[in-house]
Amino acid sequence: MKKSLFTILMLGAAFAVFAENSKLEDYVAPEYVEKLQTKGSISVVHPKDKNVIKMVPSCAYSEKIKSELICSSKSGVPFLSEYLYLIPKSKLADDISKVNIDSMCVVFRSISKMEGMKYIHNGGKEDILYKRAYAVASEDSMEKIPDPLEGPTDGLEAYGYQKDHTFGDTKYKLNYYQKDNVNFATFLNVIPMSKMGVKAVMPKNLRTNIVCIDLGDSILLYLAADVSAKNIVGIRAQIEDSMTVRMDAIYRWFMVQFK
Repeated sequence: MKKSLFTILMLGAAFAVFAENSKLEDYVAPEYVEKLQTKGSISVVHPKDKNVIKMVPSCAYSEKIKSELICSSKSGVPFLSEYLYLIPKSKLADDISKVNIDSMCVVFRSISKMEGMKYIHNGGKEDILYKRAYAVASEDSMEKIPDPLEGPTDGLEAYGYQKDHTFGDTKYKLNYYQKDNVNFATFLNVIPMSKMGVKAVMPKNLRTNIVCIDLGDSILLYLAADVSAKNIVGIRAQIEDSMTVRMDAIYRWFMVQFK
């Protein structure tokens, strides 16, 4: 036990040193650095004929994200959007020592805490995005289990259920990765996503990518919505509206998790 605790403490110290020595310029292209430093965020919704990742931070997982794009590899109506945020740790918690690579990993492994997540309609009205959210035992199970908080983050696989405001019952396969001061999580739908009885997105055709990078006194947060929807009249506009508010909801939810 003492050896394990010592190892954990040493790894934590190593990650902290790595974060302190990391700079924004190490992870994002020069054209994004100044804008992030002045405005704090950048977003882009890609045209349907130009589904090429542009803003993913340069890290151990950037090539994985690029090579596994759903919108460019599957037939259907593509949608891809990306969001970058530079967040001072002082905006996340009064005690910034509580905001580190390990606590960020815990945030995105806490599936049940997504229950009650709020989003804002394009008209400005606030509503509940996920009326229910919890971890389940497997892709085929509805059995509620504790959030997957035990054990290392790197290589963790889990499943989550959400009662979505728009799509009803949704279920995701969640994969987590961690290296040095970088945490990567990817959520992939494993059941059809339906709207008003119409299956708009088939299984494994929607992925949310999340990258968190500890920069010492700030966090670089990257979100991407990667979708191939069924070819239904007006579906791209609907998916764009839906995914845009969801990415904003994840960001705003993240901002209060360390309070």
